[in-house]
Amino acid sequence: MGRGETIYRGLMGTAVVRTDHPHWSEHPVIDATRQLGPAILNAASEIEKQRRLPDELASQLTDAGVFQMYQPRSIGGAEVHPLTAFAVVEELARHDGSVGWCTQVSAAVTVFLASLDPEALPEMVDLCDGAPLHVAGSARPFGKAIKVEGGYRVTGQWNYASGVRHANWFLATSFADKPDGSVVTRSMLVPVAAGEIVANWDVMGMKGTGSDDFVLDDVFVPQHRISARSWSEQPPGPLYDTRLNMVPTWAPTAGIGTGLARGAIEALVGLGEVASTGSPDPLRTRPAVQEAVAQAEAITSSARAFVVESIEAAWEALIDCPPGTSSEELERAVARGQLAITHSLNEAVRVADLCFHAAGTNAISSANRLERFLRDAHTAVQHAAGQPIHRQVAGRVLLGLGAGPVDPFRVGPSTPKS
Repeated sequence: MGRGETIYRGLMGTAVVRTDHPHWSEHPVIDATRQLGPAILNAASEIEKQRRLPDELASQLTDAGVFQMYQPRSIGGAEVHPLTAFAVVEELARHDGSVGWCTQVSAAVTVFLASLDPEALPEMVDLCDGAPLHVAGSARPFGKAIKVEGGYRVTGQWNYASGVRHANWFLATSFADKPDGSVVTRSMLVPVAAGEIVANWDVMGMKGTGSDDFVLDDVFVPQHRISARSWSEQPPGPLYDTRLNMVPTWAPTAGIGTGLARGAIEALVGLGEVASTGSPDPLRTRPAVQEAVAQAEAITSSARAFVVESIEAAWEALIDCPPGTSSEELERAVARGQLAITHSLNEAVRVADLCFHAAGTNAISSANRLERFLRDAHTAVQHAAGQPIHRQVAGRVLLGLGAGPVDPFRVGPSTPKS
């Protein structure tokens, strides 16, 4: 087996999965992302003012391929390794949290494409009129789907629709009634043009994500554009294997954490020659600031190393696990991967706070980027991936108890009653 090849034992059998690049860190989309740094910095004020990504920057990001990272190869997508997506979002968030956020959301919801009827994907591409397929949306069931002949009719309103103004498809997860009276969730893809965007995004952090509400009013969704577990046997590669749970989906979210932390450190270092109202000495000469920078660097680098090591381990454990089965090694690896993602978002808050306080009164000025990294880090950790429940689940697995069912009120996993 050559470099850039992986043996993957999927539900459809064992196959050699070829990749275009020999290592996850050597993908061209990472190089393209790095080249966008100056454009992102130049757009920083406009991003905050408009509360969305400027059209020109969104087009540049589209051209770089960041919104299409997780699209299946069957429709020309890159289908990148989760750590490639992590590195891309990390680089973007290091310059601006909102840019990184819109990218990670698109990657996360694009995973659902792999559980559509394979015949739906070329149709979706065709309906984009030549534009790259770009998905926004939510896995939270805020819609009501009524079964009709050939599909569902969907009505609902989804908040936090990050990046929807630049997307052409929306993932609309909804509640649907089954014939026996029970209720299930169904995730379905609808054209953004079929709905209405409600401009109501007014928050303290991640201001530029354009996370307005999205509304559908009795919109028909054909059956082949509804996510179903039965189609999950089709994807050829490990990226969409459900045994990895949320690790690939939220790997880019970890990039938000380490990227914001790195950006906060760079912003503090950039203030090194500045004095403050309390002392004429430049910040860089003060022992307390020197210690803060060193501590922030150690925290950020450690969190990043944990993300890389644990997600690589989960990926390798999956490849070694026979199809349709699990193992203690895989379960442990997936739990550690999820723990690393949660850890990165929480450590970003710690680093941002550390840098903010070290900068003194300089930190409160919107003329520098530090206060934005503080606001963005505190906002990002409110995402589901940053919640303490993932530590509790990981703790159960590491203690040999298994993940167990999760309490719906998010107080933690619970042990079934006998």
